[in-house]
Amino acid sequence: MRSVTLVRALGVATLALFFVGGFTPLPTRLYERLMVPPRIGPADAIVVMAAGGPSLDGRLPDDSRRRAAYGIDLYRDGLAPLLVLSGAGGRRSESAARAALAGQCGVPEAAILAVAAGYTTHQEITSLAPQLRARGVRRVLLVTDASHIRRAMRLLEHERFDVLPAPVRAMDAPTKPGERVRLLHETLRESLALVYYAVAGYR
Repeated sequence: MRSVTLVRALGVATLALFFVGGFTPLPTRLYERLMVPPRIGPADAIVVMAAGGPSLDGRLPDDSRRRAAYGIDLYRDGLAPLLVLSGAGGRRSESAARAALAGQCGVPEAAILAVAAGYTTHQEITSLAPQLRARGVRRVLLVTDASHIRRAMRLLEHERFDVLPAPVRAMDAPTKPGERVRLLHETLRESLALVYYAVAGYR
């Protein structure tokens, strides 16, 4: 009997969350609170966070390509002398595929640092930090999605870097229930990740 009551309660909660997510402005309000406004300026390095490895045919997924392209644009604007392209390792390295893209766009090989830096944001920053310090980097222009940038910033600041946020994508205000639900899902995921990192001592 207790299990049936629990299942019903979960069902009601799920329906309520779907209604709130799909038919109210709450997802947009929560997303706006998560955002960090861009602060574009000169830095020692442009750091482009990973976004998932390439597909089996070696092509970068849209999110990864979008981040890399924005980092390349910032480099070509003369905002930093070093372009750091992070990515998951393995047989098909995201960082290597991004480095190849940067080379095709005219970024000199000497200005590119491709780093296979783990599979979570914490692993990524832990791998990147000593390599950045070894190159005398103190100020970082950080490129990642708008919803992810607060978490990545905190980790880099914990490593004592001065971080300038350069969010590559902010979602448009959703107009359809499905879009609002997706926005709520992304916002809740990042919010929970921030809480987990704080509890784990990652800041």
